[in-house]
Amino acid sequence: MLDFMLSIFSGIFQMNMRDHHDIPFALPLVMAALTGFIVGFAILHFIGNDKKTDEGN
Repeated sequence: MLDFMLSIFSGIFQMNMRDHHDIPFALPLVMAALTGFIVGFAILHFIGNDKKTDEGN
């Protein structure tokens, strides 16, 4: 499964994700920031919807 995901990301980014010398320095930082933003946005979105339903009742 890991090889499958690495091959997909290698095709998307046009670099060998298995070779750590081929990955730019900031790419893991950018990927972590984007993942954190998506997870945080999803959590805050559902918390916001939960409060709106409580106020309506």
